[in-house]
Amino acid sequence: MRGHSTDSLQSVAMVVAAASLGIVGMVAVSSPALSSGIVATRATMPSVMNTMPQRMMAPQQRSVSVFGKREISDVKTRLATPEEQSMDQSMYEQIRQVVEDEEIMMPESEVMNMYKDFDTLLEENKLPTFDALTTVTGTVISLDSKGGAYVDVGAKSLAYLPRGEISMSGMKAEDILFPGLKREFTVSRTSSVASDVILSIKRMVIPTAWTRVRQMAELDVTLNGKILSHNRGGFIIEVDSLQGFLPFSQMSTSVDKDEMVGKTIPVKFLEVDMDNQRLVMSNRRAVASSFKKNYKVGDVVVGTVTALKPYGAFINLGGVNGLLHISQISHDHVTSVKDVMDVGQKLKVMIMSRDQNGRVSLSTKRLEPNAGDMLRSPQVVFEKAEEMAERFKEQARAAEEATRALSADSAPPSTDSAEVAA
Repeated sequence: MRGHSTDSLQSVAMVVAAASLGIVGMVAVSSPALSSGIVATRATMPSVMNTMPQRMMAPQQRSVSVFGKREISDVKTRLATPEEQSMDQSMYEQIRQVVEDEEIMMPESEVMNMYKDFDTLLEENKLPTFDALTTVTGTVISLDSKGGAYVDVGAKSLAYLPRGEISMSGMKAEDILFPGLKREFTVSRTSSVASDVILSIKRMVIPTAWTRVRQMAELDVTLNGKILSHNRGGFIIEVDSLQGFLPFSQMSTSVDKDEMVGKTIPVKFLEVDMDNQRLVMSNRRAVASSFKKNYKVGDVVVGTVTALKPYGAFINLGGVNGLLHISQISHDHVTSVKDVMDVGQKLKVMIMSRDQNGRVSLSTKRLEPNAGDMLRSPQVVFEKAEEMAERFKEQARAAEEATRALSADSAPPSTDSAEVAA
């Protein structure tokens, strides 16, 4: 009984000492400061080792690698027995002394220095952070088959530039990038993972585009926009690299929504709100502005009847709708507009007036060679419209000159003239 217990305790001593040395050895690998501590600990081992029979060395080594945990558990069970504990008290004290030596082998100051060195190492090898909308410099590493690119920005892994973030005109990476190119990018999106960085070139030019658009809106510039798609309320339109909204109500004429996709049309600005990323356009204003530049009062224009109302007809003049009032259709009395014209019919009309809101008043009455021709012979009115328009302009000029002369004759004589007469 005595021999069995002693042999087991000797094995335990070797297990504890070897395990302690193993733990400290692993720490010493990463910290040179612990090397001296390991040497000092090993120095305490001979007294324990010498008390163990040589025949126990091989089983002890095997128990550390294979049966260490099980034998330590058995030792604790045997030590819990009062009889064996009293018999092996001296051996137990030696084991306790080895453990205490392990615990006090490194001063506290050295432990704190080890932590400081570890913090310094982490700081020196800390990965950079990438916040959204910040600008970073990177080198293009490769292009992929999807039109994107992989870029080295110093993260744990390569950042990615998707095709949709390259330009607002749908360009691919190969159109403007190549491997080895070093340039600036905007961070489009990040996550808590340092390597998950999405880049953008498009976002870099957006502020400049908004500034340019705001300046053009202040000047009331007309520009061309490309219709990209449509929804329930209107068209999505691209204007100077920005996407805007064109309500259906702001189209100059009724159009087929699907057929308009991909077409380019003239537009003007209705609303430019950079803070809320809101851009609203109008085709009606652009067409009205063009019409205003190209036509003036007294001009004859070819139009198409788009709607008939009890009070007159609406005529499309190539993007601008004008009103042909029932009183301006003919010199003769017109009972019903529907008796004179049909929707879709082409007419030649004279521009009588135009206000600041783009509303245009029209007349066919002034183009009649004879009173009532619009009711009896509308084709004659169509053929002689320009001739009758010139005649009307001459009559208008003559009337204006007569009015001006009458005003001059009725004006009171000036003081100088009265003095001369006197």
